[in-house]
Amino acid sequence: MFNMMLKNIQIFSLTLVLSVLLNGCSSIGKIENDTVAQLPEGEQRYTIKNYSDQHPAGDTLFLLAFSGGGTRAAALSYGVLEELRDTHYQLNGKEVRLLDDVDRISSVSGGSFTSAYYGLFGDKIFDDFKDDFLYRDVQGDLSSLILGVFDLVGRMFSTTSRTEVAIDYYDKHIFKGKTFADLQSSGGPLILINSTDLNSQSQFIFLQAQFDFLCSDLSQFKVARAVAASSAVPIVFPPILLERHGECNYEKPQWLSNAETAAELKEDQRLKKSAGALSFYLDKNNPPYVTLLDGGITDNLGLRTILKTVSLSGGVKKISERAYKTKNLPKRLVIIVVNASTSSETEIGKNTTMPSIGDTLSVVTDIQLHLYNMETNDLLKKQLIQWASIISTKENPVTPYFIDLDVTDIQNKSDRVFFNQVPTSFSIEKEQADRLIELSKNMLRDNPEYQKLLHKLGARKD
Repeated sequence: MFNMMLKNIQIFSLTLVLSVLLNGCSSIGKIENDTVAQLPEGEQRYTIKNYSDQHPAGDTLFLLAFSGGGTRAAALSYGVLEELRDTHYQLNGKEVRLLDDVDRISSVSGGSFTSAYYGLFGDKIFDDFKDDFLYRDVQGDLSSLILGVFDLVGRMFSTTSRTEVAIDYYDKHIFKGKTFADLQSSGGPLILINSTDLNSQSQFIFLQAQFDFLCSDLSQFKVARAVAASSAVPIVFPPILLERHGECNYEKPQWLSNAETAAELKEDQRLKKSAGALSFYLDKNNPPYVTLLDGGITDNLGLRTILKTVSLSGGVKKISERAYKTKNLPKRLVIIVVNASTSSETEIGKNTTMPSIGDTLSVVTDIQLHLYNMETNDLLKKQLIQWASIISTKENPVTPYFIDLDVTDIQNKSDRVFFNQVPTSFSIEKEQADRLIELSKNMLRDNPEYQKLLHKLGARKD
């Protein structure tokens, strides 16, 4: 998560500054999205439409949104997956896990490590993820790789960026060399990994529909590189570059033209911005490279991805007509938001001493972050209610459940204090990770909206 990461990376940043000062060459971005003469077709495409066709939702359309916040966010998200795994209910005479109802996970920054890992490896996450990521001193390992004496000397004569060091590390130790082809064939939920493109000044989602505009095949792209783009904190990590190729002669799709027309007719500025950001890639006069950084810059919670995809697709009514056709519509729309944002404790206002630069920046980013999160949550909650109403029929009423897990809902004061003191980094203590996991599970169990869902399903915890 961009704003939170900035507040807790001082030590890491200082060590990296030394590397930058000693580095004799400017970093050059590594391009890993090769051009194709023809874009993938049919079932080869990692898209929302394909996933919906291949994995139709049951009675519950279930979405998770994992925020950023370093390993803290990853641990909270993991705890929610554990709780859903251990919650069962009866469906057509068969006992099923609530986790198996999850259709899509949208994630940002630290939350993308959990979502991508689960998307690739499924239930193996419950055996391996703690050691592969949550308990691992990722930040310390990266610092050692970047600042090792021989590595540092070598980097003085190299154009390899710190980000490439991180990608290689993630690929080797966490994601095991997997690509989006592996993600698509895993059989798990659709994983929406979100980053920010500095050129189009908009959200960038790792889906084939986005890669179409680059004349590239997402299936060959490393998952580690996408997660790195989702979590690349500005200054600490240089951007990740993608190239806009033109060999496939891709032209503006009809759905995008329809979205632009709808935005003008409805005077919908949000839709106009989303459509314009995609049309940006089709203008040959614009820069040829996509410049990606932390997804939290444009969407701190991973929620605006949902809003964006629905609006660009023509609205929830058209989506439901295309996705379900002769199939039964879902009876429930469920969104669980795992919000790992913290609140800083400062000395501001306690005496007449003027606040330090650090305290001022900390509070300013807190204000921006929490106000933006609040507005996003409120917008999505209202939209969810409206979507349920639009697709409901007399024979099949659809019930919305918006489940927001936020630190402000933690009842126990010591738990709140603990949560706010966990740093936003890629290195936390094992005891901290375990406590965060239990804390997120408790937050989910205690959530009133979640309790309503469990009651409706007749679900129980093992």
